Amino acid sequence: MQPDKTYIITYPLFFSTIQSVVVKQESTMNIKTLLSILLCFTLATAQAQQEDFGQDTLINPSAATFNFNIAPGPIKPTEESIAAHYQCPEWFRNAKFGIYMHWGINSIPGYDGHYGRWMYWYQEPDSSLRKYPILGYRALAPKVYQYHLKKYGHPSKFGYKDFIPMWKAGKFNADSLAAFYKEIGARFIGVMAVHHDNFDLYDSSHQPWNSVNMGPKLDIVGAWQKACKKAGVHFAISSHLSNYCHEHMFYQGSNADPEGPYAGIPYDYMNPAYEGLYGKRTPDRIMRLEPEFAQSWYLRTKELIDKYEPELLYFDGPLPNGIYGQQLAAHFYNKNLSQKGVQKGVLTIKRERAGYTLDRECSGEDDLQKNPFLVDTTINPGWFYMGNSLNINDEGGDAGMSSAVQGEAKDKLRMTAGQIVDNLIDIVSKNGNMMLNVGLRPDGSLPETFRNELMKIGNWLKLNGEAIYDTRPFTVYGEGNFSAKAHQQQYADYLYAFTAKDIRFTTKKNTIYVFAMDWPGNGAILKIRHLNSKKIRNIQSVSFLASGETVNWTQDINGLSITMPSRPAGEYAYVFKVTLSDI
Repeated sequence: MQPDKTYIITYPLFFSTIQSVVVKQESTMNIKTLLSILLCFTLATAQAQQEDFGQDTLINPSAATFNFNIAPGPIKPTEESIAAHYQCPEWFRNAKFGIYMHWGINSIPGYDGHYGRWMYWYQEPDSSLRKYPILGYRALAPKVYQYHLKKYGHPSKFGYKDFIPMWKAGKFNADSLAAFYKEIGARFIGVMAVHHDNFDLYDSSHQPWNSVNMGPKLDIVGAWQKACKKAGVHFAISSHLSNYCHEHMFYQGSNADPEGPYAGIPYDYMNPAYEGLYGKRTPDRIMRLEPEFAQSWYLRTKELIDKYEPELLYFDGPLPNGIYGQQLAAHFYNKNLSQKGVQKGVLTIKRERAGYTLDRECSGEDDLQKNPFLVDTTINPGWFYMGNSLNINDEGGDAGMSSAVQGEAKDKLRMTAGQIVDNLIDIVSKNGNMMLNVGLRPDGSLPETFRNELMKIGNWLKLNGEAIYDTRPFTVYGEGNFSAKAHQQQYADYLYAFTAKDIRFTTKKNTIYVFAMDWPGNGAILKIRHLNSKKIRNIQSVSFLASGETVNWTQDINGLSITMPSRPAGEYAYVFKVTLSDI
């Protein structure tokens, strides 16, 4: 018999620090057990990497000596404490509709919302790279390389960094934009503080590559903070930088052309002088597990919270950077506690997780949700302003951007005003809010195409906003045949089509609001099954909200029947106000 030996197996565990398992070998037969354990841990690690790319296991240990300096308060940086203390603020539940903007360096070239990510791909990656989901590769990305080569030159001579001095922002006016957004019905406004390209759009103490030092020489986040305060709307900040995207996906291209006149000449991102923007290079282009990045991310994002005091902080992905993300969440929530202990801060992430508000990107929910949620979507294709050069197609192009329609002016739309209104109603009826992206031109002005659609949305809200703002869901979200799942794709809200048979509900005090998602016809009978006499016994009146006129109605055990007015008022969706003696 072999003498006893103790083996220490160290393995990465999803969303925790490095763990160790001690296995005592008492005989050679236990080697099989040892190998089985290793295999199980390997499979668990592979699964975790598809979720968080295996980053936490290397990032978290570095936190032991890092000074997080979180704000004092009852919320501790643990899953349990954050979940126990969080309650979605009433202001957010009342606001319902907000606007935010993709605007930055990427606005200069346009063409693709992840231009800096794809402009370095000379050719499709080989199969050894394709098998890694963490690469984040998208089919036909080399089209962006070809576009860049033709318009701006080879990436060794003209890289993404060279767009920075071209960004002047000469027509940017946060005050006038904020006033307009408020006028058309936005209750909160968000500014993008940093996109996946790692360039900060504020006076950053921890990232010299920022919009105050370079490009427009403006503190863009600071300008929006002041504008929102002046306009009297809630202030939000979006951060798209995290280990979820930048460390693995951005600036991870071919490194150099493999053939042709520029064969072997390194692209500009290979130059260590530009690591501050492009990050550190790795030979495999797949994983860069850098604790230094997590620390830089923490310091930069904490400065955003401390300096600009957002009420809503949006992360474009899961909670980033393991323990660093938890520490930041505790800091944000403690900073946003009122003197009475009421939480005022909203932190949205794109994973369901206790203590956070779920964000759905360009997609809705199929049923009424217990917890408030956010849907962020975009009026224009490409997120950033694309102009007439737009990389969209069925196989590639920006996610959810394979459809674009011509607006009244020259620029293309991803969704029309009517589609946005329909989606807003559906979202609100299910306990959610919408945050609509609008891409600004490189100079900071709002394209007329988008302005026209926003004004149509505003006109609808002026007539029907009472049924949206400050409301809460009914016992059911509605009735009808529509199903989001029927589209079977994540970024599909531009495909959603509602009919007059689709009904949605909201409530406020002693009122139930009934939305007919299309006009059933002049004088037609609208039948609402869920408002039958068994469930609702105390209806006092029914009126057409847009005009205020009283309408005829009857009720029995099969439902509420409303006689439609002789003609519609407004467009898109039509609201009836059902007033009860009590609710």
